[in-house]
Amino acid sequence: MIDLFSQLKLQAGKSLGTLCLDPQNASPGPFVLGNGDFFIEIPVAYGCSYSDLTLTGANGTALPDASELIDKAIETGVESRMCTALKVACYYLEAGLVRKPDLIITSSSCCDAMDTLGNLLNGYKPWANVPKFRMDAPHSFDDESYRYMGKQLRNAVTFMEDVVGRKMEWDRLREVCVLSNKQDQLLLEFQELKKAVPCPANPDFSRLGFAYDRWTGERVSPQLTDWLEQLVSATEERVKAGLGIEGIHEKVRFLWQDLAGSWPPGLLWGRLQQELGAIAIMDYMSYGTLTPIDLSSEEALFTSLGKRFLLEDPMNRQALHTTDFFCNDILQIVNDFKCDAVIMPAHIGHRDTNSRLKVVREMCREKGIPCLVIGMDIWDKRYMTPDTAFDRIKTFFETTGLI
Repeated sequence: MIDLFSQLKLQAGKSLGTLCLDPQNASPGPFVLGNGDFFIEIPVAYGCSYSDLTLTGANGTALPDASELIDKAIETGVESRMCTALKVACYYLEAGLVRKPDLIITSSSCCDAMDTLGNLLNGYKPWANVPKFRMDAPHSFDDESYRYMGKQLRNAVTFMEDVVGRKMEWDRLREVCVLSNKQDQLLLEFQELKKAVPCPANPDFSRLGFAYDRWTGERVSPQLTDWLEQLVSATEERVKAGLGIEGIHEKVRFLWQDLAGSWPPGLLWGRLQQELGAIAIMDYMSYGTLTPIDLSSEEALFTSLGKRFLLEDPMNRQALHTTDFFCNDILQIVNDFKCDAVIMPAHIGHRDTNSRLKVVREMCREKGIPCLVIGMDIWDKRYMTPDTAFDRIKTFFETTGLI
């Protein structure tokens, strides 16, 4: 009999498996295409289909023909050090494989590759007649910046209204935001439960929950709320009983300071758990810091969404701001989640993170935190195989006395 956690994983995996070149989570209404997260509450409330081409490219790296897609992307002339997921997204676009959208909404980003994709979308000649709107994201996190970004998002809604010829239903947006706040609270509750030793449930459910919440057909829906409520309830029971992950004897808890990519969860993290009792307790997408959307007024709503974009959206939080901010997050996670070590994958496409490696190493040395820098491509197994990554991590744990 399949246990509840396995059922929840299968349910999320099935939904995530639907992401493809077609507009993700297609629904009746106009098709909006972008290069990053456009705060899914807005298109859900507006009743349109929204597709994040960055996400489409990332999912392409998990396909059986991923190597061929990556090589074809390089042939298009994209910069060789660009993040592999974005290479695939660029190939999809240049090869004419992406459905023509009704409107395009892009944003400046913490990621140079995502900015490149946004520029390609806006300059793509076959879509010269498609209406386009670009949001400008400041590289700062203060109240004025949140208000500025909120105005950018509000202007994007006006742009949608002008193009489609239909007004936003503000009561519907508030309704979606109420549900979104509840789901984010449940994600945070699961995050708090992960602090227990031993960890009561596979911590990767945080990443799955975030992806399920933002990217799939069930996004901001009662079905997702039910999924999260079951996850939190089952995890609470294991915490009360003092139980760890089923079948795992926990020995090491580590922070994976980057995205999971398209292969580590199954081919690396699962093996580390089973063979070494090593738990990836946290990663970029799992670190939930979302504060509730403020529904006191229209301006407050968009300002709070602006804050989410600049400070709380996982990758923006980790890559958009200062090295001091980045390092403080690492220390906070290590302390709060009782991490024994920090692993920096040093993904070849994340030049923002890689510029900080020396500082992070020195900080960890001063604090007595074992730190490993690998140097890999989280999307392309040919750069470093999962077996090689496993061997390097195993050796690191052995030489530091963690196992």
